[in-house]
Amino acid sequence: MSSEKPTVLIYRDWLLPPSETFVLAQAEALERFTPYYIGSRLIKDGLRTPSERTLLLNERSPLGWMREACFKIAGFAPTLVAPAKRLNPLLIHAHFGIGGSLALPLKRYLQIPMIVTYHGYEEMIADEIAQKSYFSYRQYMQRREILKQEVSLFLTVSQQSKEYLLRQGFPSDKIVVHYTGIDTEVFQADPSIQREPIVLFVARLVEKKGCEYLIRAMSEVQALQPELELVLIGDGKLRSSLEAMAKASLHKYRFLGVQPPEVVKDWMNRAKIFCVPSIT
Repeated sequence: MSSEKPTVLIYRDWLLPPSETFVLAQAEALERFTPYYIGSRLIKDGLRTPSERTLLLNERSPLGWMREACFKIAGFAPTLVAPAKRLNPLLIHAHFGIGGSLALPLKRYLQIPMIVTYHGYEEMIADEIAQKSYFSYRQYMQRREILKQEVSLFLTVSQQSKEYLLRQGFPSDKIVVHYTGIDTEVFQADPSIQREPIVLFVARLVEKKGCEYLIRAMSEVQALQPELELVLIGDGKLRSSLEAMAKASLHKYRFLGVQPPEVVKDWMNRAKIFCVPSIT
């Protein structure tokens, strides 16, 4: 009898955004299964999945872009299906609703179950806004009813996410709240590090993360406690406007851009306050 662990496919369209450490950490923590990562292409300067366990459609060649387009428009991806089939996977675990929508043709070709984790993104956005969004989002809206029928299990990272799915008609017997954990052996406070008067923010610089409100609040806080500094880790389309706002209203702040997990961990040990002002 073979001692090799059975395979599960971890689907994420782009492998892997720097902010999605949770996808990699969760998959690599599997004890009874071997994770293989499957998606369209690698993200430049993103998190790297193990190359020997990564299947891609598009290696940024003209043919690769054509393969990706065929897959996303028509669900046709023989160069992805063939190597995936040789792994004899037990199931696909797709991240985000859009990931589940894109992976649906793979599930059908491979004839295996699929589970989808919702991370508080698609389920929180009103349908009328989603219908005007980018192609893969609109496609997700079209396939949402099919997902309700064909996906074996939906995982949500909070009770709130579950409630949003229920409002959208997802079957309650298929939804399980599965909180995203952390490795407490890795994230330990270091008492030897002196805490500094720092308010720390770590997130993508997009509207949902509410960084604008943190900067407004810090302008009032610094008027009373001028020694407090705002340190922001992350990047995104709002960076330039947020930097302009900070320059106009704050006197102690730093934008550090995307940083690796070990650097984030160091700042968490140094800061006195960690602030996460997300908005709906």
